[in-house]
Amino acid sequence: MPVRLKKLIGTVLILIWIIMYTLIAMKLAITVLPNAHWVLELAYYAFAGIAWIVPPGFLIAWMSEEPRRRT
Repeated sequence: MPVRLKKLIGTVLILIWIIMYTLIAMKLAITVLPNAHWVLELAYYAFAGIAWIVPPGFLIAWMSEEPRRRT
């Protein structure tokens, strides 16, 4: 697969992931955290703010791979 096509697919998937992740994270925060202690809220927002980057990291690595040559 050409690198340009991989970058296009990866970019679209990352955008979809970010939208879905933010909606899920907000829904979870609204349903679970309203009566939580402030330390739990801080931990949740710190984790949620960092955890979104893991799947795009794998996608970025995949997007930057050179195409395999057929022999």
